[in-house]
Amino acid sequence: MNGQAQTGWQPNTAALFSVVLLKNRDEFLLLRRADSKSFAPGKWTGIGGKIEVNELDDIRSGALRELAEESGIRPDQLTGLTLRRMVLVPRPNRPVSLLCYYTANLIERVTPDCPEGELFWKRAEEMPALDLVDTARPVLPLLVEDMMRDPVGLESVRCAVAFFDEQAIFQHMIWAG
Repeated sequence: MNGQAQTGWQPNTAALFSVVLLKNRDEFLLLRRADSKSFAPGKWTGIGGKIEVNELDDIRSGALRELAEESGIRPDQLTGLTLRRMVLVPRPNRPVSLLCYYTANLIERVTPDCPEGELFWKRAEEMPALDLVDTARPVLPLLVEDMMRDPVGLESVRCAVAFFDEQAIFQHMIWAG
């Protein structure tokens, strides 16, 4: 395919993923994905992974499972786990994905090992300089704003669609409402 999208290709599968942005005081725990990863090697994002089919009726539990798998962080170490944003990702030549972005406060600052890469604490003002996963780049700063504006998580979940060019390169997001 020479790195180009197949003409007329239509996805026949879908996948749901969680991404959790953890805060402790004025810093956020971010994952720098391992260079050996096939998707987004060396890029920065929150902590999460694929929600399993049997978790579709309780995606919060799936997000907590992924958080524990990737970091060892347990639900009793968190407060205020909130689904803040969802992004539909119709990347060409890939299954359609729905990214579920959560935020939470981590009661005690820890920096656990992670099988997906390395975890680091970063301040919000450091995020623009990081090489973030393409679809995380516009979302992570919004999550920081969401937590500042609505620390309890009472606002409705916000939804967006990500747009890509023919070579599957991210272009922009459009938020509903």
